[in-house]
Amino acid sequence: MTRRLSKVLLLVWVLAPACASENVPIPRAAPVHWTASAPQAAPSPVVPTQRERALAQAYAAAMASPQFAALGPLLDDDARFVFGAHDKRGRAGVIKEFDDLFGGFDNRRLLTRRCWLTDSTQPINAQAIEWTMTGVQMRTSLGVAPTGKPVTIHGLTLLWTTDDGIISEGHVYFDEDVVKAQLGAGPVALRHLTTPAAPTGPAQVLERTGAAEEKANVATFRAMLQALEDNQESAYLATMTEDVSLFTLDAGEPVRGQGEARSYFKTVRKAIRQVDTVVENAWGVGSFAIVEYSITGLQVAPLPRIAVPAGGALHPLYARFADVAEIHGGKIARIWRYSDPVSFASL
Repeated sequence: MTRRLSKVLLLVWVLAPACASENVPIPRAAPVHWTASAPQAAPSPVVPTQRERALAQAYAAAMASPQFAALGPLLDDDARFVFGAHDKRGRAGVIKEFDDLFGGFDNRRLLTRRCWLTDSTQPINAQAIEWTMTGVQMRTSLGVAPTGKPVTIHGLTLLWTTDDGIISEGHVYFDEDVVKAQLGAGPVALRHLTTPAAPTGPAQVLERTGAAEEKANVATFRAMLQALEDNQESAYLATMTEDVSLFTLDAGEPVRGQGEARSYFKTVRKAIRQVDTVVENAWGVGSFAIVEYSITGLQVAPLPRIAVPAGGALHPLYARFADVAEIHGGKIARIWRYSDPVSFASL
């Protein structure tokens, strides 16, 4: 479930014991959505509304619309969106940020791969949309001058909505360096990645059932993070199957097996001190746990794509992830990880 040290998105494996003698301030955590809380007993699910079910398709259409005009009617007046290390609030600001990030790509098409829907027992409900965007870069994008090259971008968007399908908040995850690499910029090591394939066929839609398994699956993922924080390697590995697979945005193929997980765990623990893991949002949907979490700590050694500042100073680090974990028999079998290391290094 890990990857070799050339893969940074496995930073979740990074945990080391706290060092009380190092009195260096930890960076502040990003704002947490108000619905995030400690695990509670799962209420009986209420069937998502038709507008909630239709939101993924509406979001995809909006992402393909000129100047993202179709996105406006989907947003609350005071909608808040988080993009990596920064966020925007208000309909106009959110639309402008989408245009700044993706507006340089013409012939945009966003295809939904999978969509996970929670129940409607709260005023604000959540869903996760796993997507692939294709387009052709005709204007400056992500700081890269126009190239006329096609791109294929994988990402995950977490949305909080009302019953009428209006978006009050969203968190967007994709790897900027992977996109830049497709344009001939960004890290050289990423320029030889196999271009990700766009999905074919209808999207897979999964809805929360309220089964005890869903709550247990979230607890399993939390246990994995807690074991990492507590330096309990055996407990950490016990949450996974022997052939556990990890899919990341900066690798053409997943990494598999507890052997790599153990090796990476032992190695990268030396790079981070005073580690703290915080689950910001988590949902169980069928055999999946969708978990948004952060890791903070003091970086004392280089990590792939995250260098330590010159002079050997301790470097406060804040990293944020959104994982989709598939769990069978109480063990994590697969993880699809979404994060943007560019935002790690910018803090």
